[in-house]
Amino acid sequence: MLNGIFNIGQSALNAAQAWISVTGNNIANADTEGYSRQYVDQRDAGGINYNPGEQGLGVKAQQILRFYDAFLTSAYVAQSTNSSRWEEHETIMAALENIFNESNREGINSLLNEFFGAWQDLSLRPDDIATRKSLISFADGLSDMVGNSMDSIRDIQREMDVSIAEDVSRVNELSKAIADINKQITANTLEGMSNPNSLLDERDRLVKELATMMDVETIDNGRGEYRVQLTTGQPLVDGYVSYEVRVMGPRNENRPMPDSTYKGSVIVDGQDSHEYTVEIVRGGTAPGVGSTAEPPQFRVSLDGGKTWLRDTEGKEMRFDITNKNNIDLDNDGNIDTDAVLVKNLKISFSSLTDFNVGDKFDIIPKDGLYWIEPTKGPENITPQIDFNGTDNPHRLTGGTLTAYYNIRDDNCGRYMDELNAVMSSLIWEVNRIHTQGTGLDHLTYLQGDQLIEAYDQPLGSAQAVLPFSGRLQEGNVNFHFYDSVTGDYLESTMLNFNTNINDVRVENFNPAVHTLEDVRDAINRMTLEDGSNPLKASIQADRLIIETNMNGINFAMGADTCGLMAALGLNTFFSGHDADTLAVNTQVHTNENLVAAGQVNGQFQTNVGDNISALQIGALSDKDVVITTFWRTVDDQSISEYYANLVTTVGADTRRSNTNAEYHGTLTADLEERVASVSGVNMDEEMSNLIKYQHSYTAAAKMITTADQMLQTLLGLKQ
Repeated sequence: MLNGIFNIGQSALNAAQAWISVTGNNIANADTEGYSRQYVDQRDAGGINYNPGEQGLGVKAQQILRFYDAFLTSAYVAQSTNSSRWEEHETIMAALENIFNESNREGINSLLNEFFGAWQDLSLRPDDIATRKSLISFADGLSDMVGNSMDSIRDIQREMDVSIAEDVSRVNELSKAIADINKQITANTLEGMSNPNSLLDERDRLVKELATMMDVETIDNGRGEYRVQLTTGQPLVDGYVSYEVRVMGPRNENRPMPDSTYKGSVIVDGQDSHEYTVEIVRGGTAPGVGSTAEPPQFRVSLDGGKTWLRDTEGKEMRFDITNKNNIDLDNDGNIDTDAVLVKNLKISFSSLTDFNVGDKFDIIPKDGLYWIEPTKGPENITPQIDFNGTDNPHRLTGGTLTAYYNIRDDNCGRYMDELNAVMSSLIWEVNRIHTQGTGLDHLTYLQGDQLIEAYDQPLGSAQAVLPFSGRLQEGNVNFHFYDSVTGDYLESTMLNFNTNINDVRVENFNPAVHTLEDVRDAINRMTLEDGSNPLKASIQADRLIIETNMNGINFAMGADTCGLMAALGLNTFFSGHDADTLAVNTQVHTNENLVAAGQVNGQFQTNVGDNISALQIGALSDKDVVITTFWRTVDDQSISEYYANLVTTVGADTRRSNTNAEYHGTLTADLEERVASVSGVNMDEEMSNLIKYQHSYTAAAKMITTADQMLQTLLGLKQ
């Protein structure tokens, strides 16, 4: 019996000592990041049957465990990934919004107003050289501001690429570290006896850090059987094995139908912020020169096939697959189909035959994020936002990596597309009027500003690779000729695309039929009443050149009902076709007399004081025009109104980021407090425990002392 009391006292002493040690460790780590409060798993040591009944054997300090709530921790990890995404998104959007902020400085909208105002000033003084120079100066300022804005947006995109690379590197480091910790946990775990709490805390800390960069979830089967995976299912850590994520450059992937016989692949030239899905909608073989066969066709989606690109009339765009150029675009020794311009990409195919309806090709014309599976190859997990504003649930949707990709591809990409659209419309509308006008000097030479890569393709087709091909219409162009010495009017003529010399009828330009070579030939066939050829046209450096072919004459441009001159960049005010290429035409910039403020009147005169063109261009400030991106067409807004709406969109996106950051930040803070209430160290509670277990230790020692005194008394009976 006395021996049992000694044993009970010793077990109580050991348990109290364990509690004091654990409490002291809790106090010491009160401010240690990721530390979970520990406690002693204390159990009844059992008992033995003895008279007068079962006698207890004391207490057993089984093991040291953590205060840990798996549900709360999992909820915190899931919520913190959203919080990290929107906090980072909010920070970057503040910088992006500043590019469009015109509240405290002159911006694009004010420069647009000044530009149109300069045209209105020119309409009052069309012969004033200073006013013409001022107009060109305002146009230069506008193009500089637009170019700087585009450069600033690209700077943010480059910063996102740097941040992405850093995060991806850290993700892979964390994955390897967690897998290594899993091994150590297995080696240091004795079920029911010893738990490597410090390793478990470290693993939790690494998972929490990982969740700030990617949306992850965990599956814990005990010991080192611990899995960290993306919420879409791809594992980053599976027990002792870690998987890699990697940033990879532009890629193309084939998705053929099960019975497809097509052996080729898609060829892409260019980059874009969107991913393209190409689907064959009419099969067959790409026809060559002179063939009347119906060509295969494809359509294009920028949102994974949910919607398909449409033209300004709302019709689904179909692109012909042809083989007229007979060239090897990818230098593999095989003839490829003709390149087709779709948004920012030139798309072609490496095989001419056996196009199959339903075959799809995925084009990722940018750096993307991929999960690397050793046996199957990379899997695209790049965050993606659909046109309806929702996340693609099959990709990353949380963490700072999602914020970086969303800013780079969705926000920056969308704003650049919108800015390109409004500047493209500005260029077209101004040039459309300017090409039909005349300045203070008549013309002797015109050089096209628009590059046309495929001379033998219809100018209205995507194969011509002409930015304004979709704006062309059927019609004709008028030329007026004058004596270069006296300025007297000689005669007028127009283009004739009728190649039959025995047919006197005039054939108009048809964008679905006529090529750049046809335009050149029509100009060279042009004759005056005396049979002379007044103009000479040639194609040089992928541009159309027009110059006088006779001494003593010059010319002026007249009505252009098809938009051909504006599309080719002849007699234009602006060169370029979008925000990146916007600039004043070189010929106009070097000779302000060529600014076309007036037009040839009904008596074929070009009066110095004529201001018709200047008035029409100045009126564009309030005129509703067609502005097109590849997901919508707007025809009820002016250029200034459209840009103002873009600025409003940027502000709305910033407010959305602020709202989400605040909302998810509040939820994360609440969950963090709840996790801390379970796992965190409370100094008041630990101090109370310290006093409590100090008294327990004293009482246990007193028990041993009492048992010793009882033993001494018992031994004293022999004396």
